[in-house]
Amino acid sequence: MSGRIDRVVVDTERGGRRSLVVKHETAGAVERELLFRSECGDLIRGTIPDCYGGVVDGAAARGILLLEDIAPADQGDVLRGCTETRAEAVVRALARLHAASWREADAAFPARLPRWGFRPMDTDRWCERLARAGERFPELVTPAVAARFGDLSEKVAVAIDQLGKLPVSWIQVDAHLDNVLWLPDGSAVLLDWCNSAIGPPVTDLVRFLSEGVAAESTSALVHAYVAELQTRGIETGAAEVTVALSFALPCLVQSAVGWAGREDLPSHGRPARVCENWLRRVIGWVVADERRS
Repeated sequence: MSGRIDRVVVDTERGGRRSLVVKHETAGAVERELLFRSECGDLIRGTIPDCYGGVVDGAAARGILLLEDIAPADQGDVLRGCTETRAEAVVRALARLHAASWREADAAFPARLPRWGFRPMDTDRWCERLARAGERFPELVTPAVAARFGDLSEKVAVAIDQLGKLPVSWIQVDAHLDNVLWLPDGSAVLLDWCNSAIGPPVTDLVRFLSEGVAAESTSALVHAYVAELQTRGIETGAAEVTVALSFALPCLVQSAVGWAGREDLPSHGRPARVCENWLRRVIGWVVADERRS
């Protein structure tokens, strides 16, 4: 939403032609992606598009990235969803990203690197967003749901404390289907690293599972994610990841409901439909999780 993507075709010195992707973004976003790539881009080559360079115009506060054109490929769509097979390719790609930089504690990374900065909303702001979300999507944010989420800020604070005790790695932060390309061989390439940071890997997994992925596939996808981690030497299990997902869920609720309650959310068009779709999935997950408990 802050940038633009162009496909350009260039003539090579040998008389051929080649297509590239030029990503125009804010200066901070370009700097963040270049930092991420300098730290672990080589470790996950093939899971993300190659980057041929980038430049920032400080005066204009803008920048560009010159990226590999991943083609032919199919792009994901959170409204259309995807098959379990394609979803498994994505969670395995996320696992490869996480395993490449997995550390047992945040302190293992240099302080200069960006951190996942999620924080609980203050109570007044949260109540305002929750009320506005209920006005816009009354069939989803019913009075009963609003009552269930009334003390969410406290739950988010507890969840962040719990997540802070878990291993960390580089994370994509915005891991959803719109940021995925599938190659003809079925493997997934992950896009958009302008918000990447050091944080709990489970936050990427919960974000992906909450949008465009069938709820009944969640358990199988968690097992696929864990299996990929284990093949790369990370000692964890499905039970541990499932518990971590429960810690991350309150943060997901705050993000989804908070977006639905923003004053600047359009009432029509794709943003409104994407927001409604995500809100429905997240609320359904919470309700199902509480029933299991």
